[in-house]
Amino acid sequence: MEPRRPRRPETVAAAAAAVVVGLLAAMVAACGAPAAGESCISWVPADDDAARTELADVVVEGRPVERVGERAMFGVTATVWDVEVDRVLKGTTEVGTVIEVASTPRTCEVGGAYPDGDPLDAAGRLRLYLSDSDFGIEGTEPGLALITPFDGVGAADG
Repeated sequence: MEPRRPRRPETVAAAAAAVVVGLLAAMVAACGAPAAGESCISWVPADDDAARTELADVVVEGRPVERVGERAMFGVTATVWDVEVDRVLKGTTEVGTVIEVASTPRTCEVGGAYPDGDPLDAAGRLRLYLSDSDFGIEGTEPGLALITPFDGVGAADG
């Protein structure tokens, strides 16, 4: 039996690195990687209506009328709705107008952009907390959108 040659430190380090890379690849595959061009967004919840109003550029009450299209947001597709405005609490939108609002999608989750259903796909009057920007994120078209997928829709007064 031949004596065993000692392994060089470079060989041991390379083998360890390969194991780490393999484990990381397996973890990403198990958790799901974002689709090409998709940005994974973590949202900070707003504590109450006052916090939502402060975050929003526009706050209105109204009724979603119908789906009218789609808009790119965070590298995924958001549904755009016509909303009939019957009360303005913040911003320059006027009562009686119809505005286009993107339903801000969730990202990097099983179940797609709206795993619990589109928050604007609702009957009756809603209070909408809206951003009027592209969120400063590549792959997002500008325009009115819910401030977050979780805090953009509330109960309307009356």
